[in-house]
Amino acid sequence: MRSGSSALKHAVVLFLVSWMAAHCGNELVVAAGPPGQSPSFRQKNGWYDYSAYTDCRGQPEPAQYNGGILRYSNSEDPTGYKTTETGVLSPAFVVYDLNKTTMYTFSGWIKLEGSSSALVTARLAPDNSGTKCIGTVLARSDCWSFLKGGFTLDWPTQTSVIFFQNADRTPMKITIASGSLQPFTMDQWSMHQKDTIRKRRKRMATIHVADPHGTRVVGATVSVQQTAKDFPFGSAIASTILGNDAYQKWFVDRFNAAVFEDELKWYSTEPASGLLRFDVPDQMLAFVRSHRVMVRGHNIFWENQDATPRWVKGLSPEDLRSAVNTRIQSLMTRYRGEFAHWDVNNEMLHYNFYEQRLGPNATADFFAVAQDADPLATLFMNEYNVVETCDDVSSTVDAYVARLKDLRAAGAVLEGIGLEGHFSKPNIPYMRAVLDKLATLNLPIWFTEVDINNKFDAQTQAVYLEQVLREAYAHPAVSGVMLWTALHQGGCYQMCLTDWNLNNLPVGDVVDRLLQEWQTGQATGPSDAHGAYSFNGYLGEYVVTVNYGNTSAQSTFSLSPGDETRHITVQI
Repeated sequence: MRSGSSALKHAVVLFLVSWMAAHCGNELVVAAGPPGQSPSFRQKNGWYDYSAYTDCRGQPEPAQYNGGILRYSNSEDPTGYKTTETGVLSPAFVVYDLNKTTMYTFSGWIKLEGSSSALVTARLAPDNSGTKCIGTVLARSDCWSFLKGGFTLDWPTQTSVIFFQNADRTPMKITIASGSLQPFTMDQWSMHQKDTIRKRRKRMATIHVADPHGTRVVGATVSVQQTAKDFPFGSAIASTILGNDAYQKWFVDRFNAAVFEDELKWYSTEPASGLLRFDVPDQMLAFVRSHRVMVRGHNIFWENQDATPRWVKGLSPEDLRSAVNTRIQSLMTRYRGEFAHWDVNNEMLHYNFYEQRLGPNATADFFAVAQDADPLATLFMNEYNVVETCDDVSSTVDAYVARLKDLRAAGAVLEGIGLEGHFSKPNIPYMRAVLDKLATLNLPIWFTEVDINNKFDAQTQAVYLEQVLREAYAHPAVSGVMLWTALHQGGCYQMCLTDWNLNNLPVGDVVDRLLQEWQTGQATGPSDAHGAYSFNGYLGEYVVTVNYGNTSAQSTFSLSPGDETRHITVQI
């Protein structure tokens, strides 16, 4: 039975069905989640499903969350309702009563007919107020491909349509199986983050206190202090940090990782053919090395023609090949073993300066030469708009995965996934879904250049940055986070943490607060009846001090990833 407000909803549904028909032809719109759903159904599954798939399968897997709030007509099939309709916007789900305080995760399996492969986009049309992309998949006709995405809303909606669109608008049949739309409250979403942090970023430890004979010491005062963090969290720096003692102190007080903003790029190190300039990066490297800060190498090549040295643009293919080999050798021989990572060929999903001139295997060759030059460095792809937006057809998550697999098949030793993270308004459920799919590759995932667009005011930047950082830090597949906040007297690329005098801006307050939250404060307590003191600490390096009567002892230990309790014995 429809509620008292059903007349308006029914009218909206009729309009949306007419709108879909105008775009799709005579297509079926699948009713899902009728009005009057009980809240208990919406919230009965409070845990997030991190599973995802990047392989194409002969049969679809069952729907996540048993379909969530989607209802399938006349079907007990565990893969849910299937429909195949001709057009570029089919099939569709109608959903009711979505709200702005909820995180929605959407998933399903897609198959095509009428084309061997195509990029399919899932889009949400809320109350006939435009559409927004909520997920993409590179679908095929010979198997089922998994789409995973999500969304939040800026306002509550009575009636919305989720439909599927072939990106290039050519007519074909689109089939969806195992569709699922699962809502989570903000508290549930936060619970997922905290649970992952507890499991992946922290570990239980027990300090055992004993005398020289091995007898337990009861009532000793045990103090534990974290001296270094395991999780790399850092920022870009520029030459402006050189000779600036205040800036240097500010940086090392906060960060354990760095990346040079421009100083290693080809146009900086070789502005003219044969004119090598490494003096500035040498000094920057000396600074980070002296403070035990790990550093990423960014970048060897950049496919964007506008970021290519002028003298390189006019080279013949033969001379260009010689120049790129010399570039790799000169850079990586000089800095062999110094940089933990190298972004080998930046933004190659969007640009193709080198591959257009040297052939489609150019990037695989770059990786091979780089691997030989510095076998200890982890070699990365690095790309933007993979997690930042759903609307960039050049850098969908499946496009990233496909390119990475192609490179590895060609022999490239590619060991890291770089996500730049230049966000406007973040779509956090979509961000998590993309990370889930990338996690299937079992490679370290780094956010390499995080910032928030400066079109937003300072307070809004701070809100959005906190959302992004909390999601990145909490995701089990993320191995490190770098901010793109190198400080210049005239400002930063998009977002500064401080002003030139190192006074915090709102985003700087967010970073300081999270850094404080994600570390173990000094833990102190007595050894118990078993001579032990236990605590739950963030991964990293520690010093423990034990005092008992007039005697004391001190020891160091590490909390590395692990499921078991770490046991440390201190003799006093």
